[in-house]
Amino acid sequence: MYRIAICEDEPSMAQENEDMICRVLKARCFQRDIDFSVDSFSTPGPLLEVLRKEPSAFHLLLLDIGLAQENGVELASRLREWNVDCSIIYITSYEEYTLDSFATRPLDYLIKPVDEKKLEKAIQWDLQKNYRPEQITLPVGGGFYKAAVHDILYAEAVNHKSAVYLPGEVISVSLSFRDLLSRLPKNTFCRCHHSFAVNLKHVHKQTTYGLLLNNGMELPVSRTYRQEFAKQYVAFLQ
Repeated sequence: MYRIAICEDEPSMAQENEDMICRVLKARCFQRDIDFSVDSFSTPGPLLEVLRKEPSAFHLLLLDIGLAQENGVELASRLREWNVDCSIIYITSYEEYTLDSFATRPLDYLIKPVDEKKLEKAIQWDLQKNYRPEQITLPVGGGFYKAAVHDILYAEAVNHKSAVYLPGEVISVSLSFRDLLSRLPKNTFCRCHHSFAVNLKHVHKQTTYGLLLNNGMELPVSRTYRQEFAKQYVAFLQ
């Protein structure tokens, strides 16, 4: 589950940001309390208590800089000292804190009122680079299908939609191939052909013209993707 925290002392702003987060993630077929959670904190104390006990409690923190009780950048500095490694998006009405925030390795810095498109872009980047989901929710027909990421062998582009191949099962997904690829973890899935992306965990070996999966199935590796595939596969093995 992708876990998000908001620390904002203005209730209306906190609710607005929470609503935007929900819209952004639901557009990616994430279901609240199943695929993601959002916890809001109006003061730093309760947030610090949670993170002191469990530094990995959240994947992403939307942090107001101008908190009544504490400067958000100073709060983030303390969290980094505790080895809290979640991504941080600063939310503020002032731009002068930008340079001060760099030492805390922020994901982004958004000015109030938050632009939903900019928030969406930041969340999408964080999901692709920092989130390793155990399950993925896929739109199928009029409903959803939850698949364990490690079970997916490969994905294929099929007539402007997609198919996901699992051991003994093929799932027809109501997404374009590009949209599907944007939701698969970049560290384990690699495009090997215009129409195929493979889960590197299931690659047995690379052959002269393609690759062999550990279930005996073969997939092509096109000339366009051969070099990038080889580079990512070597990095994955290391």
